[in-house]
Amino acid sequence: MNKKNIISQDELDTLLSINGFLSKDENQKTDLITEIHEAILDSGRLSLEEWTALRDKLSDIERLIPHIELIIQLKRTKD
Repeated sequence: MNKKNIISQDELDTLLSINGFLSKDENQKTDLITEIHEAILDSGRLSLEEWTALRDKLSDIERLIPHIELIIQLKRTKD
């Protein structure tokens, strides 16, 4: 059985802060989407391997979207 690891939010934050995308200063928080946009505009900040790893992790997140949609639908029908 081929089991893929799913990155946690803390692991993603650590990866992004190591590479300069997220500030370690709690008073200076920037949302993840803004950080990814900035990284794309300055694509030299990550190596090819780091971009590939980030894309793989984002693919893991994308696979969770149907589950999130289901939870939203269930909560909407409950209310």
